[in-house]
Amino acid sequence: MNLKTVGYTGSKSESSMHHFLSQLPPLNLPRQTVNRIQKGQGRLSVLTAALREAGYELRPTPETLAGRQGQREAARKAALSRNTIAALAGGQGTVASYLALAAALKVEPHIVKRKAFAACLSSRDQTWQTPADLLAAILQAAGREAFDLDPCSPSSDGPVPAALHWTEVDDGLARSWQGLVFVNPPYSRALPQWVAKCKEEGERGATVIGLVPSRTDTRWWHDHVAGRADIIMLRGRLRFGGGAHSAPFPSALVVWGDSQLADSGN
Repeated sequence: MNLKTVGYTGSKSESSMHHFLSQLPPLNLPRQTVNRIQKGQGRLSVLTAALREAGYELRPTPETLAGRQGQREAARKAALSRNTIAALAGGQGTVASYLALAAALKVEPHIVKRKAFAACLSSRDQTWQTPADLLAAILQAAGREAFDLDPCSPSSDGPVPAALHWTEVDDGLARSWQGLVFVNPPYSRALPQWVAKCKEEGERGATVIGLVPSRTDTRWWHDHVAGRADIIMLRGRLRFGGGAHSAPFPSALVVWGDSQLADSGN
């Protein structure tokens, strides 16, 4: 890629790109998408969503960076179009355009650990909360008004309709589950542990419904999902909670312990 086409004009900018890329943690993205990000062509929204999933965040955010000056002045300084600046202000645009604006404004982007990165990241963060209409559809298929348990809840009265909500303090991984259980596990390094727990509790008699990324190439999927549970592949990409954009990955509902419930949801 010719960096001059997106506002990069010299070795300093290329060095900035290399420095930025050196900060990237391992991301759960297709190789082709990673390659596009490394070339600066990747969509910024995909990168920020993948960083969030991995427990990181980009600072300053594209919205914050684009709002530091008027769009016309920012476009002039970065040699970018006003449409590109407007896209950045909405969290869109490319990685290269973000870095071009940062360089023009003499701001050094950083990738940092999210403060809320812990055992229940996906539930604690509004961005990854289960869509309410999906929860309603699951309960309708189950003939229930509420689940018996949400073992990975952001609070004792969390957003999932359930008789019991266990928070990080309650340590749902260490306790036994009973009844109809809904789990939106953390989409982080703890994900395999939660999926293994779902399978274990399903084998012990609970009916466990998990909302998980459809990562059919992973070890946890083959060990605890494929051939061990019923799978409902969801069409399209979910828009979690208050997220402004759809998730950068497909999702699946996995049912451990009750095949009839899975059939009713198809």
